[in-house]
Formats: sequence, structure tokens, C-alpha cells
Amino acid sequence: MKLVLWCVLLTVALGSLAAQDGLGTASGVVYDAQTGRPLGQATVTAEGPVGATATTDSDGKFSLQLAPGTYVLRFTEPHYSIATVGDVRIQAGQTTQASTVMANLGAVTTVVVNERATAVEATAEAMLMERKLSATVSDTIGREELASGTSSDAAGALTKVTGVSVVEDGFVYVRGLGERYSSTMLNGAMIPTTEPEKRVVPLDLFPAGLIENIRVLKTYSPDLPAEFAGGLVQISTIEFPTQKMFTVSAKTGMNTQTQLNPYLGYPGGGLDFFGYDNGSRGIPSGLPSNQAIFSGPFNATQLQTFGQAFSNNWQYGSQSRGRVPMDWKAVGGGTFGRLGIVGALSFGNAPQRQSELQRYLRQGIGSPIIFTEYNDFREYTERARLGAVFNAALRLTSNHKIIFRNTLTHDSEKSAREFSGYDGGLDSYIQAQRLRFIERNLFSTSVEGDHAFPRWHNSLIRWQFTYSRSSRNEPDLREVLRGLLPDNRYIFLANGSSAIRFFSDLADKIYEPQVDYSIPFFKGSFSGIFKTGVRASVRSRDFAARRFRFVPQQSDTLDLYAPSNQLLAPENIRPSGFQITEFTRGTDKYTANMDVYAAYSMVDLALGGRWRIVGGLRYEYADIKVNTVDNRIPNAIPQEARLKNTDPTPGVNAIYALTSRQNIRVSYSRTLSRPDFRELSPFDFANVLGGFVVQGNPNLRRSIINNYDARWERFMGGNQVIAVSMFAKTFKDPIEQVVLPSNDLRQTFRNAKGATNYGVEFEYRQSLGQVNRKLREFGVAGNLTIVTSNIDIRPEDAGVLTSLSRPLLGQSRYLWNASAEWVRPSWNSKARLYANQVSRRIANVGTFSLGDIYQERNTFLDFVYEYTPAEKSRWTMRLDAQNLMDNRFRWTQNDILQRSFRLGRTFSVGVTYRFF
Repeated sequence: MKLVLWCVLLTVALGSLAAQDGLGTASGVVYDAQTGRPLGQATVTAEGPVGATATTDSDGKFSLQLAPGTYVLRFTEPHYSIATVGDVRIQAGQTTQASTVMANLGAVTTVVVNERATAVEATAEAMLMERKLSATVSDTIGREELASGTSSDAAGALTKVTGVSVVEDGFVYVRGLGERYSSTMLNGAMIPTTEPEKRVVPLDLFPAGLIENIRVLKTYSPDLPAEFAGGLVQISTIEFPTQKMFTVSAKTGMNTQTQLNPYLGYPGGGLDFFGYDNGSRGIPSGLPSNQAIFSGPFNATQLQTFGQAFSNNWQYGSQSRGRVPMDWKAVGGGTFGRLGIVGALSFGNAPQRQSELQRYLRQGIGSPIIFTEYNDFREYTERARLGAVFNAALRLTSNHKIIFRNTLTHDSEKSAREFSGYDGGLDSYIQAQRLRFIERNLFSTSVEGDHAFPRWHNSLIRWQFTYSRSSRNEPDLREVLRGLLPDNRYIFLANGSSAIRFFSDLADKIYEPQVDYSIPFFKGSFSGIFKTGVRASVRSRDFAARRFRFVPQQSDTLDLYAPSNQLLAPENIRPSGFQITEFTRGTDKYTANMDVYAAYSMVDLALGGRWRIVGGLRYEYADIKVNTVDNRIPNAIPQEARLKNTDPTPGVNAIYALTSRQNIRVSYSRTLSRPDFRELSPFDFANVLGGFVVQGNPNLRRSIINNYDARWERFMGGNQVIAVSMFAKTFKDPIEQVVLPSNDLRQTFRNAKGATNYGVEFEYRQSLGQVNRKLREFGVAGNLTIVTSNIDIRPEDAGVLTSLSRPLLGQSRYLWNASAEWVRPSWNSKARLYANQVSRRIANVGTFSLGDIYQERNTFLDFVYEYTPAEKSRWTMRLDAQNLMDNRFRWTQNDILQRSFRLGRTFSVGVTYRFF
């Protein structure tokens, strides 16, 4: 129903569009040259074939409908010097970007604003202007760059950003710091996670087609949430177009690891292709929901009825080859009168075959030994992903507007897995088969208002209320284990991990109201803006899991060699055959709340024409509470873990303009990182037999981080830039994942004593036409990050952890990106080649003389080519080639290969059609 609703809303939006035929649009944003704030109430006058006038809104935005031709735009505002943008070329049906800056009348420097603006200049240059005027150190990817890359989602796009890497499952590491030190905001509000074992949302949930831009803020200011260390990822969904537009695209292709090899799947529900379970995997309705099922409270007949109620679906079927991936998307919208509407819908479904080696080590006599080895580990995963956006803006007056934003993402993974090998815990060779289905859903809706008050010294009030809900549903995980006999036959294993069915459900909600008030001021060569505000984040989570196992009662009545669907068929669920029992743990259900209330005040001050100081103080009060309830005990008293803190988090950023195109930035801030619900709850779960069991620690403390940054940046015109950054961070009580002394490879979370993290970043982007005119069709870009960190281990952990001095978990020593771009307008062609490398990093911390587990260096090479049949053609064709080197993912421990796999090369071809 949600999908139908989104499609209806998008259709209504597109059907309501109106535009003036034969006209073009000049649009942009006007900024204060010193503070970078958008200037509302500035007058924009077009001088050319047909005159027109507009006034910027509270975001500094303007839009003019103009007849084709060449214009000069003149910008005026009482407190600022007049600015002009010349040679603004308007073409019918196209939008020309003409953003500019205006200098305070008291400024002593001159800001160059007389530049040419054409319809082909666009997002990349606009993004650099925002970055230049930003109060914080930041890096941005605009929609144009997203569209021209090979990435299908936000996670993949961020791998091109300086100092950013993305690990398995779409989690972002900024400047070598793990996902716990990064936060994500969607349209200005925090978003809840879909993962029970992670504190942030995986960014592969967000299809690239829904995104307007992604900003990675690397320094802190007091108007941002205080949970900040590596960086803050800000995702903005598509914005309102100034003219009507409707674009559709489709893509398909093949993967050498998947389409060229046998592929295994299994029968599921009728909506699996679209990523939705139709309810067929749910716990049977006849089972009691508030009472554990086992012998005693229930007799043999009842247990037989319960067991037979489950579907007999334990094993996979075979397909000759994996089917090809499919991807579709549509984007449309427009502005008419006071109303703006934009909508987008994307859907993709892709299978992936993964074959790997897994090993787990134990300390032997004198040296580590391989304790468990699965040398034939294969997983077949079909991933479906749906994304939708519907936004609307209503301009009440020139000074007041209301915006409604809605975003939906839905992601599912349907997987069949099998592996075989020696298991040290069982001291035998085993074979395992598992079927799994996971749904992740994120919905965010917000209403926000911008209200400018010219009579109150051009003050501005912004307010926003956001409701976000994420969920993760894992219905009916099934796994069967078999042991190898001397005659090379596999027999059913009747242990605690065989013939199990596992169900879990997570729901995470955030209510987030916020209000900001700002007022500009002018005093001679001093100008700036004072800003204050409050924000609340009220978050709640409900998590519950149930575990069932089918236990053989009289093995001689069963054919333990039979295939799983035959062995566990309904006729074998009987008192003398298999009997169901529930082994749900006392920690399999918890509820949690995290309430954060914040207030801040800050000033953005321009001192003359060169200095800019942005600083202030934020106070945050946080109350985290996790209640774990034992479902097996009637009227059980919840076990509570609680953490309360009040923290001041100051931040100051200083910017010195060496020239109109060069900045020097320095900053300091004190921020924090809180433990997540999962880390405070004692709930545990083992993903793979023989793998790690992870449990929480109710005694965790929040971490305090001191951040120091400096950057020199030079903007060379267009989308060209060169920058050098240095950063240092010190941590008090950083939270680390460590291994516990136990027989089941158990991990938990602990506060280390302290840590340091420091490094340097280099970035370069230039058109080679500046070097030699013959190379004007080529451009190059690259960035390099070098990071060093060290963790200070507490004395009580020294007897457990192997390495007493090591980098932070997940920190790479270096990472780099490079790209080369070729554009030939006469051939209507453009191409890009991307290279990316991330050095080795610690994936798991070693204990009891076993070394740390390192994920080894990864190198990726991607290519994209776009062709448009004619200059004004509505068709665009595209060829993508990803992972051309077929990178081998490797993990090592004590110089022994611990895990290894390849994902294959992916080739795809796509087509896009513009209706307007």
C-alpha cells in the first residue's frame, strides 16, 4: 500500500506541473561573501532582451523566467555592495545557474563576481562555492557528480570523498574512524538505524537517484549534534526544479561471479522480487505469543501441532545461472505559482554469488593453529531495493514558506548459504545449509518552516519537526547442520545449532523537533549573524527475537541421511520423531529509549574582509535506558542499563581569506560518542557456527573527543580546487570491541583508557586545459589521506588483549582516490575512470596471544561512458564497468589467511529518457 501511495503522489505531482513554453530560467543562491550565509531580501534584476526582477527568499534563492538570450544580472541589498553576473546565457527549456556572493559595504577587500554563467556550468561548481563559504571543513558531492559516477547508492558515492572509506554492509569510516564516530542526517534530521548491532544506518539504503547532494562535515559547530568525531554525513533529497522535468531510466547487466556460475535460490513469498515478505515466513498464528514452547507446559500432542504449523521449507533449489540485475528509476517535478513539487521513485533487484574461505584460529603450543576451517563457503544473495521521495513546498509570502519532505527506502536480502569444512568446536567435518530473509525499512517525514522578518533587522526563524521510523525484520532464518561420517556420507547433527528457526524484529523511532533563530548585524567593517536554537531527539527502540529448534526424540525412527525437506517433513514432526522446543534466551527481548535535549548559541562574525570567526557553545543532556526482559519468566522484572550525562560541547572555526580564492581554516571542538542500545544490552547472537558471539556491556561510558583541524584551500575557478588538511583527535574512554575469554569466541564492548588519531589529507582537481590547450578535453582529480592512531589499553585488559599498542579498530593507514575525465562535446560523449585504494585495517582485536585480524588492502577500478545521440536529444546511453581488477577481499591473522572472497566484475548498460 505504501508503494501504491508513493506512485499515486508522484503521478499527481507530475500531472499538476505547468511551465511557460519557449522560456528558460536563471536561478541561483546569493551568499554573504564573508560569512557565507544566504542573503534573503536581495533584489535581482535581469538586464537583457526582456527585463525581469525577483527577490531572494530566506535561503538566498532566486528564480527568473526569461526569454532566450544573453543577460546581465544585477544584485542589490542596502548593506552590501552591488554585484553583477554577466554573460548569463538563457536557452529555452534549460536552467542556468547564476549564484554569486555580495560583500558587506564595510569590507576592505574586493570580491570578484563578474563571471560568465551558462547552462552547462552546474552543480560541481555550485558545490565548491558552498564549500568555500562554509563555516566548517567539509566535502560535498552534488547530484551531477552522483549521476556521472558508477555508484548506485550513497555508500558507494562516498568512497570518492577525501578521507572516507566504506566497509562491508555500507557503513562509513571517516578519517580512519569506525562507524560509531560518524553520524548521518537526512534533510537536517537524525535518522535511526536499521541494524540491531550497529549505531548508525547503513548508507547503501539510499539510492543515488533520490539524492540532491551529500555533504561530509569534518569539523564541528555548535548548531550540529554533539555526537561528532570522524564526520557528519548530511544527505539531502532531490530539490524542487525551476522548470518542469520528468526523466526515466533503466539499466541491466551482468556480474562475472554470478551470471557465469550456478546460482542457488529457494522458494519464498510472492513479493520476494520486490523485497517484501508476504507473511508466509511469519511465526504460525497458532503458536502462543507470550509463552515459551517446550515440554512441560505443553503436552506431546500440542507440541506436534505447533511443529507441524511451520512451513516445510528447509532447503534450496538450483538454478542454472543467476538472472541478470535490473534497475529502474523515475524523477519528476516542477514549480508553478507558489507551489513546488518533486518526486522520485527507484527500484532495483540484483543477485550476487559469493564464494569464500573462512578460518578461525586458536592458540596452540608455541604458535596459533587453525581451529575451524570452512573451505567451501558459498552464499547466494538476491537484493531488492526500493526508494521513493515526495517533497512539496508552499510559499505563503515572499518571506514565509512551508516545506513537506517524505522519504522512503526499503531494502531486502534473500539469501541461501551453504558451507562445509572442519569445525574445531565439534571436532568433526560438517556441512551447513541456511536460508535467510531480511527486510530493512526507513521512512522519514518532516514539516519545516522558514520565516523572515525584514522589520526585525532581517531576522529569521526556522523550525522543523521530523518523524523517522526504521525497522528490520528477519522472519524465519532456517539452518540445518550435518556431520561427515567415515563413509563420506553426511548425517543430521542433533546439536543446539541444527534444525533451528530464528525470528527477530526491530523497530526504531525518532521524534525530532527543532527551532533556530538568527539575526544579522552590521557595524562598520564588522558584520555577522547571531544564532541560537533548541533541539530534542526522542528515540525509542523495541527488539524481540524468538528461537525454535526441532529435536529428534527417537533417531531410529528417522532417516537422518534424507534431504532436509524430507527429514523434517510434517509426518516426521511427532512424539517419536522430531519435537519442537523453544530456546529463546532471556536477553532476546529489550526496549530502549534515548532522549537528548540540546540548546546552543553561536556567532558567525566577519572581521573586515579577511577574517571570519564562527564559534559558540552547545549543551546536551542525554538519558539512555535499556530494559531487557526475560520472556521465559512470567511477570519478570526488567534488567535496566542506564547512562545519563550533561555535556558542554564548544566549537570554534576561524577562516582567513588569503585572497578571494584562497582560505586558511583552523578549528577546535569538544565532542562525544555515546554507546548504542545494542552495546548496552546483554543480548547476544552468533552469525555463523564457529564464529563470534557478540554481547553488550551495561557498564559502558560515553567517550569524549577533542578535535583539532587546519586546512588550506585554493579554488581555481569552475570546479577546480587544491587543498591540504591536517587533523588531530584525542579520545577519553573510547569504546572498543574486544574478545572475551570463553569457549564460544565471544566478543563484547569496553572503554579503553584513551586514544589518539591524527593525519593529513591532500585533494586536487583540475582541467588539463589549464596546462596545455590540447588537453582541454581532459580533467584529473585525486585525493590522499594518511592517518596514524594509537589506542591506550587499560591495565585490566592487558592480560587479555594480545596487542598492547595498536591502531584504532577499523583505521586504515592510508587511502586514496584518483579519477580521469574525458569530455568531447562534438561527439556528445564523456567518460570517467576511477581508481580507489584502502590500506589494511584491524577488523577484530586479537586476544590470548592471537594476533589482531586485519582486513588487507583493497584496490578498485571503475569506468563509466555516456553517449547522447545528438546535442538536444532526450536520450542518453550509458556503460558502466565496476571492480575491473576483480579485487580479492582478504583478512589475515598471525600471517594466516583468515577469510577471503571475490565479488567479480560487473558490467551494465543503461538508457535515460527526458520527457521535458
